[in-house]
Amino acid sequence: MLQTINDKAKGWLAYLVVGLISIPFALFGINSYIGAGNKLIAATVNGEEISIREVQNELLEQKQQLISMFGGRLPPNFDDNSLKSQALEGLINRALIRQEAEKNGYRASDEEVFSVISNTASFQKDGVFDKETYDRLLASYRRSKLSYETSLRQSISNQQLLNGIKSTSFIPESQVALYEALSKQTRDFEIFTLKLDDYKEQIKPSDAEVKAYYDAHSDRYKTKEKVKISYVHLKADDLAKSINVTKALLQSYYDENTEQYVTPEERKVAHILVKIVDGKEEEAKKRAEAIHQRILSGKISYEEALSKKAKNIIANDLGFLARGDMGPEFEKTAFSLKKDELSSVVRTESGYELIKVSEIKPEVQQTFEQAKVQIEENYRKEKAEKLFQEQVETLNTVAFENDTSLDPAAQAVGLKVETSDWFTRAGGKEFTANPKILQEVFSTAVFDQAKNSALIELSDTEVAVIRIHSKQTPTQIPLTDVREKIKQTIIDADTRKLVNKKGEALLAKLKSTGNWASLADIGATAEAVEKFEAVTRQETKPSTEVVRKVFAMNIPEKTKTVYSNVIMPSGDYILIALKTVKNGDATMDKTARDLYANAISLRERSAVVKALREEADIVIFKDKE
Repeated sequence: MLQTINDKAKGWLAYLVVGLISIPFALFGINSYIGAGNKLIAATVNGEEISIREVQNELLEQKQQLISMFGGRLPPNFDDNSLKSQALEGLINRALIRQEAEKNGYRASDEEVFSVISNTASFQKDGVFDKETYDRLLASYRRSKLSYETSLRQSISNQQLLNGIKSTSFIPESQVALYEALSKQTRDFEIFTLKLDDYKEQIKPSDAEVKAYYDAHSDRYKTKEKVKISYVHLKADDLAKSINVTKALLQSYYDENTEQYVTPEERKVAHILVKIVDGKEEEAKKRAEAIHQRILSGKISYEEALSKKAKNIIANDLGFLARGDMGPEFEKTAFSLKKDELSSVVRTESGYELIKVSEIKPEVQQTFEQAKVQIEENYRKEKAEKLFQEQVETLNTVAFENDTSLDPAAQAVGLKVETSDWFTRAGGKEFTANPKILQEVFSTAVFDQAKNSALIELSDTEVAVIRIHSKQTPTQIPLTDVREKIKQTIIDADTRKLVNKKGEALLAKLKSTGNWASLADIGATAEAVEKFEAVTRQETKPSTEVVRKVFAMNIPEKTKTVYSNVIMPSGDYILIALKTVKNGDATMDKTARDLYANAISLRERSAVVKALREEADIVIFKDKE
């Protein structure tokens, strides 16, 4: 239906139809049109619902992390279906852990939640928690404080349960000693390598074999599909540069916004904080009041109290602070004190505190000349933001109404239609490497139906509309152009078969004779055998593949030798003779013990989650994922 609207509804008719559709959406929500007004559910865990929106949010976070890790592109082996499945499984596991934590009375306190927030680097300014930064960052991610802090509280509570599991996991000392002895085990062995390159000259493909291979695998020898796109790229930064600026305009802007150009009041603050431990509020309060009385009675000065160290008491000079640098209760007290005035005992977000202000820098209004650079930057940004929103709406509307060309849309916003270089489905460079652009390029509407794309939001200050400029469909590459490549492919495949055959024959003879004399069958001698002594599991010589295989082989009996093989990715066939095995020192230092304890803890956690899943009532609605 929506495609029909796109095809036929233009101008006033389009707005009428969209307006009619938007009324029930606004009154009842779009979900009333999907699933008969019910919330779309991906799964239930013991009756608790996991919405499709939650799965989509989790999926988006996973994709963004992967794209960031892999240089701006999603790795080819990670598709939406597999990631969606992982996202849903993770949400199910989290729900089970949360339910178990609530069942067993785990709940993070307000102090713990605030401690995590205040110590999060992203929410700090100059190393101190900044409320304004906190609010701005949450707003940029479209998260409310209630939503974020509830999620954080759940996360901390879950971690309390997991830490409990960790603290109870253990393993007998005998098992630890056995593990350490095995992990430090060394092995002596010998190897002989049948090198692929030594046998390649024996394989000489005929023209008929090359032609037959080409005919049988013709799909492999085609050019890649390529496209060029036309696009209109609207950027708020470019608009800011184009804004007309005069001194009179900036002066007027300054006069209207003088409060923005104020150096805020700052106070040099010191504090003595008595932390609340295990929920013992009254005990913390009494300790703080005792310190306060000692200072008031003259038994100790505030400065001496600051210098004393005691368990669960933090005392230090915080330096100059402005409003928003601390929690609201701390700020309320700090900015109500006079210079050199000591507060009474105050309950803040962190515990019970004594606060003193030693210096006050009053608020200072910046002059026009002092703030001129910032004024111009703010003026351009403000005007550009407004113009950007107007032009985004214009670009979106005109591109939709004239979906067979980008020229009207470009003219409407005063930009030129740009054309990309050729690129494949894997993406091109810069603009055409953006996953959002690639998704639209190869969509049905753009790629198959030759329409303008929907508006693509590349960021909060950057949008684009695209369409296909031209296509290059895959074509068959002539045999003459790939003859040598096919020859090499046949040589590699047939040489691998030959080397494997020779290697298997040699391995069988080694096992029956028990010595390297069998190498004479291929014209080699025992001098070509390489010897390795006291090799550990962590070593990479002669190669990780060989070392891994050596430590997977059975231990030789007395003076006997055990033989095996490994085929390398290069095609080389390596014969292995395991001679001796020596267990390592069974003692374990603290670092190794901690690593081992963490491994056991992770195993226990996995076992708990597995048990919870087995007992839980989990329903996954696959048709709605």
